[in-house]
Amino acid sequence: MTTITEVAQHAGVSVKTVSRVMNNYEHISPKTRDKVRRAMEDLSYAPSSIARQMRMGDSQSIGMLYGDPSGGYQSRLNHAVLKACSDARRYLAVELFEESNPEWRRQVEAFLDRTKVQNLILVPPMCDSAELHMLLQERGIRTVLISPSRQISGSSSIAMDDRLAAFEMTKYFIDLGHNRIGHICGHPGHVASLLRRQGYEEALKNAGIDIDEALILGAGSFFFKDALACAEKMLRMEDRPTAIFAANDEMAAAVIMMANRIGIQVPEDLSVAGFDNTAISQTMWPELTTVAQPFGEIAREAVRLVSDNVKRDLSVSATRVLPHEILYRGSTGPAPEN
Repeated sequence: MTTITEVAQHAGVSVKTVSRVMNNYEHISPKTRDKVRRAMEDLSYAPSSIARQMRMGDSQSIGMLYGDPSGGYQSRLNHAVLKACSDARRYLAVELFEESNPEWRRQVEAFLDRTKVQNLILVPPMCDSAELHMLLQERGIRTVLISPSRQISGSSSIAMDDRLAAFEMTKYFIDLGHNRIGHICGHPGHVASLLRRQGYEEALKNAGIDIDEALILGAGSFFFKDALACAEKMLRMEDRPTAIFAANDEMAAAVIMMANRIGIQVPEDLSVAGFDNTAISQTMWPELTTVAQPFGEIAREAVRLVSDNVKRDLSVSATRVLPHEILYRGSTGPAPEN
């Protein structure tokens, strides 16, 4: 059986170019398109059922739009959805997307035209875009939302309780004897950032600990580099915190790096915790205490819902909340003695 690699070699182009010709990308020259098609004819190449699904708009195909491919959350979720689609014998078409790009609408429409997908999984922050939802409704695209800030009519949603998880993590610090607990917030435009801060503050209030605004830094934005500056500012305070809860693992890793740079020992002098249980939480030392999101279950449920052939009432929406788990590792310990 002829492979796509053999077609590419016969045509004198890359495998990526052959794939783009098969999927009707716009920016392919007529000359290159003809070369690839002749090579396919010469070798009697029959595109796979997956490619046929994409061209025919088979209802078994699923699309997913997401923003930062380097982020630990996005990487874990993308891998989990790929696995869920494979198990369900579905094809996943993925597109990088940024709503701040003035060409975003044209980009999404081109993606839909090219792949012919009728089912989409939307992740944060795209799942909260009103304009995107309007476009998808105009095109009759079925959607399942992961961790949206609000319900959308006709769309099912899957989420975990970020506020409760943050409350439990902060309470864990308090139970270890910490009463100066810092928090590095995520991106201000993400509802998860707000919910995690709310859980942190609620736990402090319940324990009778005053909220110190100097210990809450909102410039982390979920990025390692941004969190480094936040961590340095917090750790160089005269009365620095003995524990820091970061709103994701990348920022928690930045806290540990800065602590090491300054000469603060983790967890003897400083306890650190993150959120998401991404790869970095287990590849650093000490391993990171974190909130584990149920990525596998989120992905399987998203694929199940978006593959459901039952016609939905567009006036009804529903959210399924999945359980989280706190993983206690070496980055946290009892508060140091004064």
